[in-house]
Parts: sequence; structure tokens; C-alpha cells
Amino acid sequence: MVQNVNSSLEEKLKEFEGKCVTITQDGFLKNKYSIHNLKYFIEYEILNITDEKSTNYLKINLNQIYKIEISEKDIKLYLDNDIIICLSI
Repeated sequence: MVQNVNSSLEEKLKEFEGKCVTITQDGFLKNKYSIHNLKYFIEYEILNITDEKSTNYLKINLNQIYKIEISEKDIKLYLDNDIIICLSI
């Protein structure tokens, strides 16, 4: 993933850290769940999102992302295989 896109994604994730975030997945598989106290880290091009209060988590290979939309209250990640992951406050 391009470095400036990666840094803008990290800046927004820092704003989401510690907050309750709803994660929705749209595409050939649809789901929705909550992260009550978001914590994240990036390791080996993998974005790891965990919840400090539950066992919910999300791991995304950053190399699969071809487009990112960042707004005030959400982040949309467009992945290969027509998958869209949305993180919303």
C-alpha cells in the first residue's frame, strides 16, 4: 500500500482508538459487529484491530486494499474480491 495512504489511515485509526466502533463487511459475505474499545497495530503489512473488552477482532492484509475513503465518522476499505469493510464511530 502507498505510504501516504497508510499514514492517513493510521492518523484516522488513532482518532478511533479507545472508542466504540461498528464494523460492517459488505460483498459476497455480509456481517456486522462492534468493537467496544478499539486498539490497533500494524505488523508485517497486516492491520490488526482488537477489542480490549471482548474477543472480537479484525485482521486485514493491507496489500489487498485498493481504495480507502476516510470521512469524519468512518473509514471504508475496498479490498480485492469486491469486499468493503466499513469502520464507523
